Amino acid sequence: MIHPAEPQATRLGSVSRGGLPLALFVALGLPGGAIGVAWPHMRQTFRAPLAGLGLILAVWAVSYFVSSISSGSLAARLSNAALLIGGCGCATIGLAALPVAAAWWMVPAATVLIGAGGGLIDSVANAYVSLNRGIRYLGWLHASWALGAAAGPQVVVIAVSMSGSWRPAFALMAFVFILTALALAARRADWGAMPGVVPGEARNRLVRPERYLQVVFFLSALFLFGAGLEAVAGDWSYSQLTLGRSVAAWAASWGATLFWSGLAGGRVALGVLGDRLSPDRALDASVSITAAATVAFWLAPPLIANFIALPLLGFSVSAIYPVLVALTPIRVGTRMTGHAVGYGIAAGTIGSGGLPAAIGLALQADGLLTLGPLMTAIAAVLLAAHLSSRLLGARRR
Repeated sequence: MIHPAEPQATRLGSVSRGGLPLALFVALGLPGGAIGVAWPHMRQTFRAPLAGLGLILAVWAVSYFVSSISSGSLAARLSNAALLIGGCGCATIGLAALPVAAAWWMVPAATVLIGAGGGLIDSVANAYVSLNRGIRYLGWLHASWALGAAAGPQVVVIAVSMSGSWRPAFALMAFVFILTALALAARRADWGAMPGVVPGEARNRLVRPERYLQVVFFLSALFLFGAGLEAVAGDWSYSQLTLGRSVAAWAASWGATLFWSGLAGGRVALGVLGDRLSPDRALDASVSITAAATVAFWLAPPLIANFIALPLLGFSVSAIYPVLVALTPIRVGTRMTGHAVGYGIAAGTIGSGGLPAAIGLALQADGLLTLGPLMTAIAAVLLAAHLSSRLLGARRR
């Protein structure tokens, strides 16, 4: 903690060091929130196929996955600051290519760079914060991403209303990443080792290879199904409530708003109160409430599912991702944290991209009312993976 008696320069340095990762994650969230709103305008510009958005998202997910899973190996050779600046550079080039794209094929090509830069930033920053700042700061970090994702659609709407084109929105995002890269370069020393927040026994832990693989497997499963359930609920709940359960569109839209508000609110709550519980206990609570909320969404009357179960699900599932990042160095030791976080985020990318697509195919085949049972099944697998991970940790102790 910085005390009033300490020099002003020290206090300013602490503020900069604390604020820059949050600004970085606001920037990281912007493209993810913008692409869905920009797509109808982009499709009209390029006369692209209707399924083109699926191609963009698939390319984005694959490049995000590859850069995330490679981040641990890269971190062994390069500094955190260099990797983050490189990630911002990739995202900047990709985003800057979109406003000048002259043909449809250039859009997925540019998306490769955007996804690669995002995966690198996501993995490196999460690993660094998990080792040096702790669970409360991880809550604020992921709330910052949600803020950027919420702002992204409005950036597109304002650009279209002022210029008649979607292109200035992505030019502005490229400029934001340039500014972020310059700030990272100016404060690159801040991304070195700090005193750390990981307990001493975890800091010095050397995990046997077979045990490391078991731990990473269950952590990755939790990332995959936690992020996947979050995405499935966000992507499909409105359609199910309106088309499958006859909830009025205005009411279902408020349910969707409350879901995303619960998601942001849960991460803010983690930022404020995260140190009141150990990461293990916080994950126990999040997974348990998430399982109960999915059952309630399935079985409760439509309006209760819309106005109570769905926001509760957003609140509870929001903590899973940042808590897992906080748990990683405790479970695998600090030496392997970079690799393990990279694998976890790569798994989360598969979950958030693949599970909604698979659920969409199931809903098309069997009807929208199967969403509740399918979400409950995902939550059951999530709970089983969590209990198995806890048992593995108990045997280790």
